[in-house]
Amino acid sequence: MTQKQRKIEEQSSVVPSRRSRRRGSELNGAIYNATIDLLEKKGYEAVTFQNVAQLAHTTRSVIYRYWDNNFSLIYEAARYHIEKNPNWHGAVIDQVFNTGSLREDLITMATYTRENSKLYPKNFLSFIFFEQSQGKGILDDMVSEITNNNLIIVERILARAQERGEARETIGQTAKVLPFQILRYHIMIGGDPITDKDIIALVDEVLLPIYKKEI
Repeated sequence: MTQKQRKIEEQSSVVPSRRSRRRGSELNGAIYNATIDLLEKKGYEAVTFQNVAQLAHTTRSVIYRYWDNNFSLIYEAARYHIEKNPNWHGAVIDQVFNTGSLREDLITMATYTRENSKLYPKNFLSFIFFEQSQGKGILDDMVSEITNNNLIIVERILARAQERGEARETIGQTAKVLPFQILRYHIMIGGDPITDKDIIALVDEVLLPIYKKEI
């Protein structure tokens, strides 16, 4: 149980409910479920603390106590939603892509990333894109963490490829994060689903010419 969940459990006994008093993870789940319900059915503009509190049968004061803004609430609710999905098998950074081939590792990594992106709640990516376009810096920490994770993922793949003599010894950071930047563009802006053919083209036409060691 996280510190936030423990605090909710401590405070939830004084929160009125139409059904019954809920505590800890039950109340937490109700708030997250209400957030996702509003996001998917009415869009991110409808995700206000007042609307979430009403749908979750709690009070705005409880929500204000643990979330600073609707971005943090929507982001945490989306993670909760994804991790409860039976098709969720863990974050990309927690996977080991080691097929013995640089090409296959990159294809497997990109495919896994695509499949994870399908688990996002409806309207979540448009919400993220909107927040990023506002230039308020609210995404700075998240973007920094994601970029760092992307570097780690690709560096692991390249390190094994370098040991096998497949990859160049010197590859810049811009090139390392390139696969994720391209995938995010297609997922968030491109509109059309990413196909297996798209992933193979990304690897063969863009990534391998940059990463592969010249013989």
